[in-house]
Amino acid sequence: MYLSWREGRLDDRDIVYELRSFFRRLAEVRRNLGRYPYLNRIQRYRCLNNLLYLEDIEREFHAIDYREDYTLLHESLRRYIYLGSVDLALVLGSERVESRSLFII
Repeated sequence: MYLSWREGRLDDRDIVYELRSFFRRLAEVRRNLGRYPYLNRIQRYRCLNNLLYLEDIEREFHAIDYREDYTLLHESLRRYIYLGSVDLALVLGSERVESRSLFII
């Protein structure tokens, strides 16, 4: 993760890499959802709903045409991007992910 010396922020390649890594961790959380002993039934349900919503965002990620959209998506998901799989499952089980979309509906 390198900061651009001109802009003082992440390079576009690093943003795309971090987003891809984040979506891979989401898939891992979904595969292991029933195996997390520290999530109760309600938390697993909430986590699953958030995962399904984030999978919709992943589909939008794969349909992005403009580089600026990667930056917008990264900024909107920043709270979740830097969490590890276990922490991500705990956060998704205890919170509700805000509704957001890059596309006009």
